[in-house]
Amino acid sequence: MSQTSAATPATTSKRSRHVRIALLGAAAFSLAACREEDVPSAAFPTLDACLEAAAGPGTWVTEESCEEGFGQALEAHVETAPRYDDQTLCEAEHGGECVAEERPGGGGSIFLPLMAGYLIGNMLGGRGSMAQPFYGRSSGGFATPGGTVLNQARGTTSLSPNAFRAGTPTRTAAPMTRATVNRTGGFGATRTGTGVRSFGG
Repeated sequence: MSQTSAATPATTSKRSRHVRIALLGAAAFSLAACREEDVPSAAFPTLDACLEAAAGPGTWVTEESCEEGFGQALEAHVETAPRYDDQTLCEAEHGGECVAEERPGGGGSIFLPLMAGYLIGNMLGGRGSMAQPFYGRSSGGFATPGGTVLNQARGTTSLSPNAFRAGTPTRTAAPMTRATVNRTGGFGATRTGTGVRSFGG
């Protein structure tokens, strides 16, 4: 006569717990596998500064990546640079010169800061470069339109590819006013992005 063993409630509970733990472990592993790796990154105040670094020893930066990144940063600047309805406000927010451009459809000028430099990253797998412009902040340091905040305008580090995400297009949007700045804290104040980065030499 054969005997069958029935699982007790305690045994079933233990098995369920082990299954849940295994599933949680698998989910965590999947999330880790999907997380993008940091990429070598560098900040430069000018194209010439990047080319100078490319000519030196022991760097991933090349003349091609400098020029390609600078071109990308300029394109992003045209589309996503912070824009203001008042020149004095723009200069106060960015600690430097701002230039005028015509409002879309006419009706006066709006003002945007000059680029303080550009952030360049070496895409994984040799797929070229990615870049974003950055601008001075009234609170100190620099920020990209996409929200990456930097302590310095020159140096190297490693950043998530998310640090190079594009900012919100501003070319046809309403420019920021003093009321806007007072409400939001100004450019870079609430855009934490990947956080403040200290760049080494």
